[in-house]
Amino acid sequence: MKLGAIDVGSNAIRLLMADVKKNAGIQQYVKIAYLRLPVRLGDDVFEKGQITPSKADRLVLGMKIFKAMLDLYEIADYRAVATSAMRDSKNSGKIQSTIYKKTGIRLNIISGKEEAELVYLPLRFFNALENNCLLVDVGGGSTEITFFRQNEILASESFQIGSVRLFTNRVVRSEWARMRNWLVSKILPLSPTRAFGLGGTINSVHKMNENMSKEPVSIHQLNDLIGEMKGLSVEERLQRFRIKEDRADVIVPAMEIYVMVLETIGLMEIHVPKMGLADGVLLDLYQKING
Repeated sequence: MKLGAIDVGSNAIRLLMADVKKNAGIQQYVKIAYLRLPVRLGDDVFEKGQITPSKADRLVLGMKIFKAMLDLYEIADYRAVATSAMRDSKNSGKIQSTIYKKTGIRLNIISGKEEAELVYLPLRFFNALENNCLLVDVGGGSTEITFFRQNEILASESFQIGSVRLFTNRVVRSEWARMRNWLVSKILPLSPTRAFGLGGTINSVHKMNENMSKEPVSIHQLNDLIGEMKGLSVEERLQRFRIKEDRADVIVPAMEIYVMVLETIGLMEIHVPKMGLADGVLLDLYQKING
């Protein structure tokens, strides 16, 4: 069954299309196409409280492109979700209505809790999780942290700390304190043994070391990259590390979030499965269709 998922984030919008089916009792998941467009809603929302008309126009244009691709690939069904920036925007309802009128796409704004549950789904689907795992999903506007044991969620929380929000100095000190306190009081007693990182930044960091593509990223690697990149301009980062232009300015804040989490829970590395919210949305849709 060919399905699609749209993820409207704070730093970019994404479309994933995949063919999901059972073959001889074995689940198969084959990605058909993936498109990421640099529509950064977080710039507007975290500074002005709402999405500006020009950014709204770009978002609608991006959704029109996504709808055309869904039609072109004859996708049977799809779901579109929005996260932190749309959750915080004062005019999100108006934006949703405009998108539906101009594209026919119903954009669902999901809570941080549902976001955490959805990013967990693909790891469970592929049996990638072990006991006592911590999943850290750093987005542009928020970070979702979830602890699993034997495929059961024991603790999950969403924090208003993200790469774009941090880059624009919109993270309050009390939210950092809340994250630290939660990790110490809720996660440390559960004794996490392995961390998984989700998000465009950790994927980009992982790709930088091509010779160790299957290895986790160590906290030392993250700290070394932070130190090196802080002394470079955005243009220099683009040339040296070959990362996306709209990620070059927010990659350091994102890495700092991962380092803070790892240091607090006492883990020295983070595994990178290269799956994300769009994968979870698509697999959740598949499960609902198939009971």
